[in-house]
Amino acid sequence: MFDTLRQIERTREIAAVLIKNGFHDVVKMMGVEKYLEFSIPSRAREELKLSRSERIRKTVEELGPTYIKMAQVLSMRPDLIPLELADEFSKLQDRAPSVPIEKIRFRFVEAFGKDIDEIFEGEPELIASASLGQVYRAQLKSGESVAVKVLKPGTAEMVRSDIQIMYRIAALLENKLTVYGIDSPTKIVEEFEKTIKKELDYHVEALNLKRFRKNFEGDARIFVPGLYDDFCSDTVLTMEFVEGAKVTDMETTQAWGLDSKEIAKTGFDLLCEQIFVHRFFHADPHPGNIFALRDGRVAFVDFGMMGSISERDRKDFVDMIYYITKEEEEKAALCVLKLAKVADENLDTDAFAKDMGDIIRLYFYGSLKDIDIKKLFEDIISLMNRYRVYFRENNYLLTKALITIEGVGKILDPDFNAAEAIKPFIVRFYKENLSFSSFLSKAGEMPKELGDFLVQFPRDMKAIVEMMKRGKLQMEFRHVGLEKMEESIEKSANRLSIAIIIAAILIGSSLLLLAKTPPMVLGIPVLGLAGFVAALFMGGLLIHSIYKRGRL
Repeated sequence: MFDTLRQIERTREIAAVLIKNGFHDVVKMMGVEKYLEFSIPSRAREELKLSRSERIRKTVEELGPTYIKMAQVLSMRPDLIPLELADEFSKLQDRAPSVPIEKIRFRFVEAFGKDIDEIFEGEPELIASASLGQVYRAQLKSGESVAVKVLKPGTAEMVRSDIQIMYRIAALLENKLTVYGIDSPTKIVEEFEKTIKKELDYHVEALNLKRFRKNFEGDARIFVPGLYDDFCSDTVLTMEFVEGAKVTDMETTQAWGLDSKEIAKTGFDLLCEQIFVHRFFHADPHPGNIFALRDGRVAFVDFGMMGSISERDRKDFVDMIYYITKEEEEKAALCVLKLAKVADENLDTDAFAKDMGDIIRLYFYGSLKDIDIKKLFEDIISLMNRYRVYFRENNYLLTKALITIEGVGKILDPDFNAAEAIKPFIVRFYKENLSFSSFLSKAGEMPKELGDFLVQFPRDMKAIVEMMKRGKLQMEFRHVGLEKMEESIEKSANRLSIAIIIAAILIGSSLLLLAKTPPMVLGIPVLGLAGFVAALFMGGLLIHSIYKRGRL
């Protein structure tokens, strides 16, 4: 179960924290009593003070950096945990004690073959410390001011060890946490492992930044820091330093002569452009990740968590917003289903559309400017959870990003309205996609697509034939909703069979009577008479069955 002393000790720590916060039942489900050096109490005082979601958040905070990162990932995944818990996890702040610079010098020697003193002018200044890494402001020998993000020593090893323990605990708790609204703990750990691997490799963030910078090349509204590739690796990321103030630092921005309302509009417009134009967007645009510059430009920082959506999903999302504003709830509900994965095979689409319509009418009964997009999306997602319908991961990131930046906009401008601000992008999308030039562009792609089909189709057919030759081609057909027809056909076939048997018995009995086949009673063949009686009885049953169903 647990292979090392380190894992056993960590399991004890986890159990102690769970018990402290009132989750003694979870520890009992884990069945790890033999590893504990203390007894499991029946209840904890903490249980009486906080809600269950608050106690889970408190537990995560006490368990340390890896668990905090997992909770932050889960705050974007209400398909894996209850919405209330996802909201609670979104309150977690990724802060951690800093590591002395002497302990990270080896990162630069490993990556670039140079010590810090050979790369930077003077000692870098620590400006932020999180669970996985920390950020410095520094000056290159060539004079440029840069931000340097460095992965903390031992971080990757710590995360790998914690994930191994998480998998073991998840296996012990599989199918036991439904009372907490969690179906599969193992699935949660799998999704976290997939996400954290990207965050531990700064090459991924570097690629995100390059793509983001290219998307906004030449845009005067935004500043995107450039990368210094010579000083970037999988554990070190060096980029231009953003000389600005957090957008919510209104005292500074107003001293610079900037209008907070204009900053709110620009920031929201930039995120909408990321989503509806580039289909690649900043997935965590909270106040600490958005800066205002003296010249009025807006800058996004921290490109570790980015989202992307397909062209098809973009269209469905725009259609959903369009039909919501038009109060066409059934069409909006169908768009939601296209953007989602449906966990319930027996989903009642009509009931879902009706309940979705109730939400739409509730929000759009009045003016568009009065709509709270955060509350709207929260109610939509809550309804979806009730029907076991979930946005796919990137589509939820999209809604979460819009909700987050709407909150930033409200801080800067209490009258800010996201529903009004998003409207021009919907209009622009339809204009561009329904224009004659767009039609010509799509038509121009048809010869290439046809050519690709003609080239690929013979290859696909050859592969299918090869599979048939090897006996490896399997085809599966499923019929849905034909059970009643199947039952009716089966009954009709049974009745026909009985009728044929009755007819055969009558014919056979008649032959026995004509042939006067012994044994005989009063000159009548017994077997022939018995056949007539049996045929009469079976015929009576068949007639009764048909009459009973009203089909006579």
